[in-house]
Amino acid sequence: MLRWIALLLLIAGPAAAQPRAPGTDYPSRPVRVVVALAPGGNADINARLVSGALSQQIGQQFVVENRPSGGGTVAMETVGRAAPDGYTLLVGALGSHALNVGLYRSLPVHPLTGLDHITISSESAIVVTVHPSTGWRNVAEMRAALLERPGHYVFGSSGNGTTGHIAAALLLQQMGAAAQHVPYRGSAASFADLSAGRIQIQADTISFLEQHIRAGTVTGLVIGTNQRSPMTPGVPTAAEAGVPGFQATTWTPWSSAIGTPAPILEFLQRQVAQSLAAGPVRERILALGNTIPEGMTPVRTRAFIAAEIDKWVPIVRATGATVD
Repeated sequence: MLRWIALLLLIAGPAAAQPRAPGTDYPSRPVRVVVALAPGGNADINARLVSGALSQQIGQQFVVENRPSGGGTVAMETVGRAAPDGYTLLVGALGSHALNVGLYRSLPVHPLTGLDHITISSESAIVVTVHPSTGWRNVAEMRAALLERPGHYVFGSSGNGTTGHIAAALLLQQMGAAAQHVPYRGSAASFADLSAGRIQIQADTISFLEQHIRAGTVTGLVIGTNQRSPMTPGVPTAAEAGVPGFQATTWTPWSSAIGTPAPILEFLQRQVAQSLAAGPVRERILALGNTIPEGMTPVRTRAFIAAEIDKWVPIVRATGATVD
């Protein structure tokens, strides 16, 4: 009899060990993870790393698909129109969850009224770089040059209304200066002209610009955070550069349709936090130049996104950038 009991416990053990949302059988089938950005970028890598860890931790597959069309609005609508049961999740970024509110006259799904939020798996600083031929060693020298020749200098970005465009606009606002904006089809295209000296300024994520700063191809003037990054230790913080209001990061939110039960949101947040606590997933995300926010519960995540919308939408509208 004892042998049978031991055998039954051995068989039941793995199944019993599979975590589930309290008071539910969630998840009892595979979970769809819709990424609002293209493959290969920071949000996509986050989604795939964390989804792989969740699949192992929970014992159900978290299946990633990319829907980058419409600046992330297609992914937002896909998730926002899904059943609020936690089986369709969204992974986005600053653009999809905040900037789009200012870029579009009408969104099919608003990030606050159409979505519930689970957590934020990473945050990545924006760095402002210039071509060495400018001779600018700091923000003060750049500001002086821009004021001396208004509209002469050019900053490039990965496109109208993108994070790099709006972050550069924030810095110009903080400096009380102006420069021409040239939108490109992607960060790499903009950087090609920056590295050739055809444009003078580009703001982008630290993960994109770090290798070029280290190589000396461009000069990093300011990072949009309160702490220097170990990846670019020579680039001063916003406060050190004399523009303390230049707080600019992009981040990776996890969301679901509005009305998702709180136990499911909280369960997913705990599982994502577990996947990021240690090990290869954490190491890989940090290696991309990200930080990993702690304690980003569903309540705190919603408050954070609301504050980011309040901060960025006026800046977006001041640029005049629109999509529709």
